[in-house]
Amino acid sequence: MHMFLGKFWILFFMGCLLTGCATRPVVVVEKKAFLQMAHNMTGEMQARNLLDADGDYIAPLSFAGVQHYGNILFHRLSPSFMQQPDTVHDIYLGTSFDATLQPDSRVRHWDNGFSIDHATQKIVVNMTAIADWDNDGQDEWIVSCMVEPKRGGRTRTYYVLVPPPRNEKERLEGTLAAIYECFGLACSLYVRDSKVVRRDAVDPLVPPTEVHDLLPGLETVTTPPDRSAPSGSGLEERSL
Repeated sequence: MHMFLGKFWILFFMGCLLTGCATRPVVVVEKKAFLQMAHNMTGEMQARNLLDADGDYIAPLSFAGVQHYGNILFHRLSPSFMQQPDTVHDIYLGTSFDATLQPDSRVRHWDNGFSIDHATQKIVVNMTAIADWDNDGQDEWIVSCMVEPKRGGRTRTYYVLVPPPRNEKERLEGTLAAIYECFGLACSLYVRDSKVVRRDAVDPLVPPTEVHDLLPGLETVTTPPDRSAPSGSGLEERSL
């Protein structure tokens, strides 16, 4: 049996080299938030090999996660990633989200996230997925943070990369990976270090990209070429 498995994995990895097992595994923690992320940036996630050409992801057959991601993020994640030059959220100047609460704030918790209703806006934070976003061999926690104003305006969803904590007390600092911003029905996606090449508007295969309030260090993205679907065992394909 062991000999058979050994030969199988050799054949599997040889097949990867020949056909390109490009899609990397993704641990989906909060499925609804992940589906929204995949919808918002399908092309970028395909270019990063986190979705295949059909928009599906590959899940590991087993994964030992932690409980109560939402509680960890609420008490230990810094909201500093929200401090962008063109939009200062004065109420998010604390070292963690629980430190930003106002007397009239209302909080709701669930296993993988939380929401905070402030007087002027509502935020919803979800532990969305665990994956190697940058293809550097290290998995990151991918956290989504939706900020919705109460009196109209731009709704923003921040996608943040958080290194997994090394202990139970470590403060968590996130790196902003992308922003999906909507004003009414008009939405724009901005991605830091985008893997999707921004083509010239004269390219007849790609429509011109409209830029709204481009943030420093972020790039607008277009649609990447299709990539072949992965094959092999040890990973499980999940349809969105």
